[in-house]
Amino acid sequence: MNQNKKMIGIIFILLTAFLFTLASCSSQKAEKLPPGKTVTVEGMETVKGVNPPKSETSSSKKPSPPTTPVKKEPETKVASAPPRPLSSPALPLFQMGFKKKVGILDFENNTTYKEEKMGEAVAKKLSDKLEASQRVVILDKTVISEMLNREGFKFEELSDPSVMKRAHQSIGIQAFTIGTVTDVSLLSSKASETSDQEVAFATAKVEIRLIDASTGNLLKTFIGRSPLFGTKEAGEYSRGKAVLKAIDFGLDDILEGFLRQLDLLDWSTTIAKVEGENLYLNAGKLSGVRIGDTLEIYEPGKEIFHPNTNLSLGWTTGKLKGALRVTDLFGVDAAIGKVVQGSGFSSNDVVKSIVR
Repeated sequence: MNQNKKMIGIIFILLTAFLFTLASCSSQKAEKLPPGKTVTVEGMETVKGVNPPKSETSSSKKPSPPTTPVKKEPETKVASAPPRPLSSPALPLFQMGFKKKVGILDFENNTTYKEEKMGEAVAKKLSDKLEASQRVVILDKTVISEMLNREGFKFEELSDPSVMKRAHQSIGIQAFTIGTVTDVSLLSSKASETSDQEVAFATAKVEIRLIDASTGNLLKTFIGRSPLFGTKEAGEYSRGKAVLKAIDFGLDDILEGFLRQLDLLDWSTTIAKVEGENLYLNAGKLSGVRIGDTLEIYEPGKEIFHPNTNLSLGWTTGKLKGALRVTDLFGVDAAIGKVVQGSGFSSNDVVKSIVR
């Protein structure tokens, strides 16, 4: 019995020593944990731990290539045209510069519809479209005819390059247009089996030739065609209406190219009369001239002809004689300028814009 008690005591002592040793080891390990990594959960024992360190291979990131700093290119400064005088309002973008004078001559009717005045209709529609662009001054045939009569010419002689040049020098016409109307086709039928109303479609081909008035040379030929669709007209006069609509489509087809070609011509006008310091110009409000504009005055240049073809190559720029400043606008399209530089001016001296 005593021996059993001794054995139990020895086991108790050993068990107590073992538990004491185990507790001391756990406390030592806990002290080695870094601070701030202890998590306490209510109702549970305290657990201490730390995230395992990441391996260098997994944590290492490939170095990103050095970014090349973007060099800012210096801003390109575009030289702007000198400001117009404050006394003149700013022009819209499409009106910058002076408007060129164009004379529209009769168009030939080369269609089978000879009784219709298609040539006059094309000339009228072209005139309306050019004026609507606000980039052109259209000279009426009556004005051109009266000028030619004073010069001893007839309007019918305008097909002669020498007469065109005279019109350019006298009233500052930059270009003439002539052309033809061809290939007009009509398609008509009843609107339905139960209706007597007629429906008509038409197609047309319009040819316009742009001529440089200063040389009499052909600059370019433009051909416009109209599609069949879009020309439908019904009711009374449907055929005539369809043809006019087809002509309208044909002109729209070439209008922008026509204006771009016209823009390639230099603007100029001439002195009509000299009275002391006052110079009267053949261009004014309609041509885009404004009070305060400063213009240069040149002697008439020399026309150069090709030695083989005898075609005019154009006019050289004459000697610069001086400058004027526009002081007044009068009439339909005329202006008065005061001399600011130079002397010895005469009628038919060439006047040009400084900004070209």
